[in-house]
Amino acid sequence: MASRVPCVPPLVILIAALSMAHCAPDDRAATVDATTKGATTDAATLSPAASNTTTSTTAPSPSPATNAATNAATFDAVWTTVRDSHWDATLGGVDWNAVRAELLPKATAAESNEALRAVLTDALSRLQQSHFAIIPSEFANTEEVELQAPHADGASTAQPAAVAKQPSPAVKEGQSGAELAFMPHEGAAGTWDAIVVAIEPGSPAERAGITTGMRVTKIANGTIDTIAAVGDHLPPGDGLERYERAQMAHIATTGDPGTTRSWELETVDGSALTADVTYELDSRPHTKFGLLPALPTELTWRHLDETERQRWGATDHEIGLIRFNIWLIPVARPFDIAMDTLRSADGIIIDLRGNPGGIGAMAMGIAGHFTAEARELGEMQTRDVTLQFKTNPRTVSSTGVAVTPYAGPVAILVDDSTASTSEIFAGGMQFLKRAKVFGTRTAGAALPAITMTLPNGDVFLHAIADYRLPDGSALEATGVVPDNARPYTRADYAALGDPAMAEAVRWIASQRSNGH
Repeated sequence: MASRVPCVPPLVILIAALSMAHCAPDDRAATVDATTKGATTDAATLSPAASNTTTSTTAPSPSPATNAATNAATFDAVWTTVRDSHWDATLGGVDWNAVRAELLPKATAAESNEALRAVLTDALSRLQQSHFAIIPSEFANTEEVELQAPHADGASTAQPAAVAKQPSPAVKEGQSGAELAFMPHEGAAGTWDAIVVAIEPGSPAERAGITTGMRVTKIANGTIDTIAAVGDHLPPGDGLERYERAQMAHIATTGDPGTTRSWELETVDGSALTADVTYELDSRPHTKFGLLPALPTELTWRHLDETERQRWGATDHEIGLIRFNIWLIPVARPFDIAMDTLRSADGIIIDLRGNPGGIGAMAMGIAGHFTAEARELGEMQTRDVTLQFKTNPRTVSSTGVAVTPYAGPVAILVDDSTASTSEIFAGGMQFLKRAKVFGTRTAGAALPAITMTLPNGDVFLHAIADYRLPDGSALEATGVVPDNARPYTRADYAALGDPAMAEAVRWIASQRSNGH
């Protein structure tokens, strides 16, 4: 069971290839050999095979005095790291000394790691920036195991990424196959409607009769209404709050594997529907990197079928689709193979919806498949160093044959869970006028970050650089604004199923019809 939106904070990992996630604990991990097997030359899924491990150990409880000393050392490690490594020595005007004076006593007095993390999160929230997070040690310290045989469908593949805020309701490991988006309720400022915006084929939600465009009014979890519980925590605002709302929408669709919940929905014409959804465990293999948690990882590619092309107005055109959910090294070769397969297509769509980012430098290599010359995507600025991100033209195929970078139309699909490296790639390609972007505005979380281990065993993710497009405009908070004529509505999802895909297909068809 796959999900388009993982519970993953956004992350631009530096060249050192650090990565992480902050979701429910997962005891599945794998090392990765990204090779292609099975499937066909026209469609493939690449993801690492999963293995089961046991990772739990119990440490003796520290004495209050030891706990206080460790708490203080942990707080000071976070505080000092921000002071010394943040790219802006002024921290955007935040009085960091005052933050320490206010919160160090609370951190020292914290009676549990959970309480300490709350204080640390409070401190980091004063920066009002992405890529500052405390990752609990129990999430990070999952043992790594050997890769086992690939799935029958030819799976094999990639790795994780990560961020900043964790919503109050907890994500569960069981997936429904439905993705929701919280859209402002017409005529009621500050209230939201939970709209179904995607349905995974063959998923529990599809089998239950749920379709895009429906409004979810209630998801019963015993006596708790999950939609109401999540709705109570939705943040207002149009900055990083977009990403947080997207994560909370995903949380609302999850449950314990094997359990059944009753969904109450409303169709576009106002009819009521009750659907029983039995949650399934995400069937994708999970991969682990370093100290960081295991995440499901997948790259797929194919040509759109005739039915899709007819529905979206491109009957006479061959269009390739590449979709992947994380930017880590094992994705690189599969992407190369996908490009070799799709090189003759009339247009290529790259689906980055739900992709939270990964290794920032990978954007240069992937963009090189579409640029014949080295061109600037943007630049990363630390306190001391500026690093330009330039495309790396790909003139050799995955089998060593000389090729020309793809010159046809390229469309990139994004949503409010598209973050970090995905934004660097989409924003840069859009700026270069090498691609059109369709979907909803991205997360606006594009700060290069690294990780460190804290005295209490937790992991600290912290941004060390700003990132700007070639014209100096920032992606942080603003995000990538798509090229749609207008935002998509509930009616668009009901009529088209996937309005971003539909618009991308039509645009590619129009480009080819006009001789581009």
